[in-house]
Amino acid sequence: MGYEIHISRADEYCDSEEHPIALEEWLSYAESNPALRAGGWLAWGEDRQPIFEYTCVDGSVVSLTWFEGGIDIKGHFDSDPYREFSALATDLRANLQGDEGERYTADGVLPPTR
Repeated sequence: MGYEIHISRADEYCDSEEHPIALEEWLSYAESNPALRAGGWLAWGEDRQPIFEYTCVDGSVVSLTWFEGGIDIKGHFDSDPYREFSALATDLRANLQGDEGERYTADGVLPPTR
């Protein structure tokens, strides 16, 4: 699946800045999580932050980056987003949402709320 998934504390991932995962919190979590590894850098002007990589069950590698209070997951994978990323979202007290606004939960995919 080539699609972005978002980890966000907001009801809609595009509102992540209103209920943010702080950058410092994300970096501390990602650096201490053995399933994640630094795989490069993202530059914003003179600032830069690590891009983390995660290897999915199907062997694909996706990238996770912090952006405006949420975590963007990018890459191609064939497995269920909930099974892959629910532990990360739970640890961060957040939810999983796709680009179309759908939510990935233990009960399946829920339609967009808007």
